[in-house]
Amino acid sequence: MYATDFEYDGLTLSDFGMMIGSFSSPGTETVSSGADINFHTVSPAGSDRFRFYGTKYEEAFTATLQICKSPCLSDNPYLTPAEISGLQRWLCRKDGYHRLHFISDSHLDIYWNAAFSSKQVQIANQTAGLELTIFTDAPYAYRREETFSWTVRPRESFSFYDTSDEVGYNYPLTVITSHGAGNIQLSNSLDFAALSIQNLTNGETITLDGKNKLITSSKSHPDLPSHFNFHFPRICNTLAERKNIFTLSENSVSCSISFTYSPIIKTGL
Repeated sequence: MYATDFEYDGLTLSDFGMMIGSFSSPGTETVSSGADINFHTVSPAGSDRFRFYGTKYEEAFTATLQICKSPCLSDNPYLTPAEISGLQRWLCRKDGYHRLHFISDSHLDIYWNAAFSSKQVQIANQTAGLELTIFTDAPYAYRREETFSWTVRPRESFSFYDTSDEVGYNYPLTVITSHGAGNIQLSNSLDFAALSIQNLTNGETITLDGKNKLITSSKSHPDLPSHFNFHFPRICNTLAERKNIFTLSENSVSCSISFTYSPIIKTGL
């Protein structure tokens, strides 16, 4: 990836008169690309072959980069204490992860949830830039989230194509609005169980946050936990199949459904 600027939590590096640079000679290096997996294998006694038992991501994606003043915006290449303070106040925070997007033609729709640590780069006893270490919340990146919507009636289906690089499943933010009073049961051709919510009222909107296992209603529904089977909708893919076919059961009421979804992408900087 080639980039001289990035956006972090709504502000860009160029907003501070800075750019991505390097204080060392260019060279070849190996960087993580979001696919660093540890393989768990065991060799039985008396055998030279190793049996495969599973995999696990051992750590989240990290990377290091350096930033310096943009020569187009300043004649002085060195940072003042006030400039260092402003940069580190923006980047080096203790309030969790924020969205990081590199402004590059090859990464237009790719982001990480990231936090930073910082060290100063000294030249002739003056600060010429900062070396930033990026810490993320996952071993991979995400494509920018999109929202997809459908209106379905009983026994009708709609399809969704999972573009994720990770074989398995992903929880979208799901919003369902009932077009009548009754129950909703929604199945997925690639999932083992169906979503079930009972005793909805006309116009009731249910929000299902599968990542955090939260369900809320736009109306008073005190028995909602007991009326929900706690199977949050999932977008799935296998190595051979990416097409998810969702079907509303014949005993359901008509409804509007939307998924807000960020597919996984395995890429590095």
